[in-house]
Amino acid sequence: MHIDEHNVAHQDFTLCTFNTDADYAATPRWFFEICQEIAGLHSLMRGCAITDLIKEGKSWVISRERMEIYSYPRWADVLHLKTGIPESSSYFAPRTIVAQDKEGKPVFKSSTMWAVVDYQTKMPLKVGDIYERIRAAVDEDFVDTGLRRTPKTDLDAAEQTGVFSTYRPQVSYWDTDLNRHVNNTVYLDWILRSMDSSYLKSHRPTLIDVMWMHEIHETDHVAVNVYKVGENRFVYAVCTEQENGTLTRACAAEIQFV
Repeated sequence: MHIDEHNVAHQDFTLCTFNTDADYAATPRWFFEICQEIAGLHSLMRGCAITDLIKEGKSWVISRERMEIYSYPRWADVLHLKTGIPESSSYFAPRTIVAQDKEGKPVFKSSTMWAVVDYQTKMPLKVGDIYERIRAAVDEDFVDTGLRRTPKTDLDAAEQTGVFSTYRPQVSYWDTDLNRHVNNTVYLDWILRSMDSSYLKSHRPTLIDVMWMHEIHETDHVAVNVYKVGENRFVYAVCTEQENGTLTRACAAEIQFV
């Protein structure tokens, strides 16, 4: 990784076979994984990765990611990612990530919101001093600060349409991360696994909007409720499920397929 004179970080990623689907095209989860990776590496270079913050009694958590996908690379293709942040001193930490192919054509754009939390209590902390370490990108055209104003997925309205289908994944140790909860990329994997394979063979996401609300742990029971809200548009509620059937929302998502 290198950070340019505009405080924008750059990193290349090669699409491996184990990150492709049956057609050797990239999986949406891989897009989310490399976004997480470049954000982590950028923070690491500035001394405020999760491993650094834990020593200070803090950690990073992601609260939302909205990704527009323009094309799907194939096995062995190399993507060039770049990422940067705007000025911020509140409880939210915006970040923009864009991916381009070898010809410079856009592959996806991701706008994310992060928070710094107390590692023990999970209560949010102001990000000002952490953001000062990372340093804001100078290129204002590159950094997207509008995600907070973009409407969130309306689960209440989606539920009025009735449940389209329900998927119950088994949470395992391998789903968890250094924060001792299920990693954010696993939620997207569950969401996509909730879709019928015959549909996925002919449709791919072009817009993915995920909002994480509560942690899920290894011992939790999970249900993913799917709601069809439009032509090739679905809303998802990832919930923890009690023995009496009570559901607690942990994640909301919306995906547009083509």
